[in-house]
Amino acid sequence: MGTRLIFSCVFLACLSCPAIAGMPAKLHTEGRWLKDATGKTVVLRGVNKPGYVDVPDGWWNKPGGSLFSGIGTWNPAAVGANLDEMRKWGNVIRFHTCIQWWKDNPSNYRDQYRDVNYPKPYREMLKDVIAWAGERGFYVILDFYNMKQGSDQEAMPWPPFADHRDVVADRDEFVRLWAGIGKELSGFPHVLFELYNEPHGDDKAEAEWFVFTQEAIDAIRAVSDGIIVVQWDYGCWANLDYPPPKNPASTMDWVEKHPLKGENILYSTHLYRTSGGGGGGMVHRTEGGMVSCWKRDDIVKALELTGVHRVALEKPLIVGELGANVRFKGEESHRELEWFGNLLSILNDWQVGYCGWAWDPEKHLMHGMLKDGNFFGGPNEAGKVFLRAVARRP
Repeated sequence: MGTRLIFSCVFLACLSCPAIAGMPAKLHTEGRWLKDATGKTVVLRGVNKPGYVDVPDGWWNKPGGSLFSGIGTWNPAAVGANLDEMRKWGNVIRFHTCIQWWKDNPSNYRDQYRDVNYPKPYREMLKDVIAWAGERGFYVILDFYNMKQGSDQEAMPWPPFADHRDVVADRDEFVRLWAGIGKELSGFPHVLFELYNEPHGDDKAEAEWFVFTQEAIDAIRAVSDGIIVVQWDYGCWANLDYPPPKNPASTMDWVEKHPLKGENILYSTHLYRTSGGGGGGMVHRTEGGMVSCWKRDDIVKALELTGVHRVALEKPLIVGELGANVRFKGEESHRELEWFGNLLSILNDWQVGYCGWAWDPEKHLMHGMLKDGNFFGGPNEAGKVFLRAVARRP
């Protein structure tokens, strides 16, 4: 007990130390703002970088490499080249990753195409990337997307909501996992902890998620005062012909419904014009047929109806994912890009942070913001809209 107490005191004292040389300053929350140690307001705007869900090395193609050339290859020079290019896109990178890889810390990877032995294990590769990102001025958001290699995104990562007991046996184990992550990454002042990507479910699942969230906050706070990102549901949506509260919608009411204790909490939601499954997205109408809206006034109205605007005025908020489906053709393509530009402009006006989905070639993902079949092909039309928004931010 005495040894543990001495270690805790020394460790917690380090939490208030100045920022590590070359790294972005540690953030904290004040009212609705993120601020650094000097009191400067920091608005996080940047990109999601896919890859760590696919392979433990993060999938970093070298300049000129084909789309899949970076899978199963640990190449620090390629990582640096990507990070240098990504710096044009903002000041934050959001990484999805896999719970199994953090837990097992593999130094190898196998699939039907490759059998790879890395020179170092997953966590060491990931921490190298986090450090190199920090040296370039990036903040890093780390979240879990799925439970194990090849699995889909589960509603929540413990039984009965997911059945991978070999990875996470119960809620308590996931809390302990996050406590360990908070401790291991506490030396990186620029890392933000996002507990899970798009947790969702019925009322019972929602109640249990926020019990877990408070438990995880308390466990992380014992070892780190870093920013913790909290989200619920896939995102927000409202039907303008049948608006809430009288009609169904997905809102941010959970922020008030489940008040959380603790400091340095950053709230998050995701916003897309279309759901990806053929239905309406964030703002739509159904009288006369399903129409996903794209005009600025409609977007503002939906952000008000879903509580996004209210939360943005009261709490620190980031839109962890937003994007434009670049695979639409004709008039729908124009509408999608107009939606994207209008949404980004509104968030800029409100000084709300965001991460574009995704810094990835459109050949790979429908919301990819890069053209051609590699990471260095330059921005496509959606990417150009995004870059203009980042350049014009207040």
